[in-house]
Amino acid sequence: MSASYETEQKALKESLVQLKADIEMQNDKAANVSEFVEKVRQYTEIKELTPAIVNEFIDCIMVSKKQMIGGKTVYPIDIYYSGIGIINAPSAEEYEEMFQERLKQKHSKKEKTA
Repeated sequence: MSASYETEQKALKESLVQLKADIEMQNDKAANVSEFVEKVRQYTEIKELTPAIVNEFIDCIMVSKKQMIGGKTVYPIDIYYSGIGIINAPSAEEYEEMFQERLKQKHSKKEKTA
């Protein structure tokens, strides 16, 4: 019985170390996002994209090999932002789809209230 208790205690201590590391990593991520938000607040109305602004917000830009999409040549890019990494924004087609869906919702609300 003592052996199983010691084994369980050892496993719990190892688990505790991993959980503390996970919590620390999550706290670091939250701090990085907070720092990024503070930077964004400084630049609420950017009229011109300057090298200083780019350097402040962007760690790196990865340009992929060219692809043919719908008969057009495109170069997919990934932008890694300072402190938060890559943000997966919807594509132009996805934005259009979301916009059309939103229009349908507005029209259906108007029809119900009319």
